[in-house]
Amino acid sequence: RKPELPLVFMASRVKHPLILDILCLFLQVTCNSFTISDGEMQDVGVGLYPSMSLLNHSCDPNCVIVFEGKCLHLRTVKEIPKGEELTISYIDVMMPTRQRQNQLKRQYCFTCDCHRCLTGDKDKDMLAGDEQVFHFQNHCSLNTSAEEGIEVLAMCKALLTSSQLPDRNIHQLKVLDSAMDACIKLGLWEEALLFGLRTLQPYSLYYSDYHPVKAIQMMKVGKLQHYHGIFHDAMVTLKQAFNVMKITHGENHTIMKDLTELLEDCTSAISASR
Repeated sequence: RKPELPLVFMASRVKHPLILDILCLFLQVTCNSFTISDGEMQDVGVGLYPSMSLLNHSCDPNCVIVFEGKCLHLRTVKEIPKGEELTISYIDVMMPTRQRQNQLKRQYCFTCDCHRCLTGDKDKDMLAGDEQVFHFQNHCSLNTSAEEGIEVLAMCKALLTSSQLPDRNIHQLKVLDSAMDACIKLGLWEEALLFGLRTLQPYSLYYSDYHPVKAIQMMKVGKLQHYHGIFHDAMVTLKQAFNVMKITHGENHTIMKDLTELLEDCTSAISASR
């Protein structure tokens, strides 16, 4: 992969051979490294996986990457005809076309020509609602510190109350996500569940049938339902997560074991209530 444009320009101005060699090596590492994530898709570090760096990008990829510790797993999520190229997404696909294109151009110096980019697929849903409202909302959410749970939750509630955006609007969805995470940090489990439930339909709309982020979101909501003793609903949500995760993570992944235990708990609780 090619490095970011500003860094390329910087390298072109360096004259000292040793500094240039170091900078070029840094650029290669920066461009070809992978963000290592934990079981809940939270970033925990970066790593170099040379063979995986050969994979090209698509905004509608046929493979995904998941981690178990520092071990990288490449998982196919579609039927792939013989001879078809394996692709992954270098970026979060839950962005409108223009944002995806800007990020790919800035970081990797290419313009994506996949089907999603050529057709503007899902842009209409992602940008549904009043344009002025969601630009204001996006500005506010981007400038909110994620470290202060109380302040984040207050800001999210204010934005959600003042706007009339549908939940499928990408900026509204980001606020709902932030609100759910803030509630979880603060131990406000009932509110966390309410916000989480509102994210499920948009997540299913924007992520492919088998995507690890969608599976993790379903699992988080299912865990909240389980915590509240809503075992029938939790069983449905967790089964949906299981069906996605067995493809995206594989049945032997550690997080699948946690999910299986939750499903067993729901089964026991439902049987005991009869």
